[in-house]
Amino acid sequence: MQPLLIAVGDSTPEVILDKSQNKFSFTGVSLPENVFEFYDPIIDWIKIYCNDPNPGTELHVNMSYFNTASSKIILEIIALFDSLSQKGKKVEIVWYYLEMDDDMRSTGKEFESMLTVPFKYISYV
Repeated sequence: MQPLLIAVGDSTPEVILDKSQNKFSFTGVSLPENVFEFYDPIIDWIKIYCNDPNPGTELHVNMSYFNTASSKIILEIIALFDSLSQKGKKVEIVWYYLEMDDDMRSTGKEFESMLTVPFKYISYV
């Protein structure tokens, strides 16, 4: 499976989805003009990955900001990884947030409450 690597943009996050390196991450901000145009290829890649996943998957989400439309898609992405957890695969979501950013931490907690996959929270300065 070919990796999906998207460089950070002014309004889009860096995305690394690499099965062979077992590296899955979203980093930056998400304010794409067309959220579906940006995220559809990502969701397609993850759906294919879910058909033949690694024994363990750790998704790193280090977003400093995302708009409401992106929030819904990010939850959908995490839910796809959650489906692996429900099938007995080892999955963990690592949620990074700025130490003083209660909103981003709360968003992670809210997402976690809607799913079964465990979240690990890491604050940074």
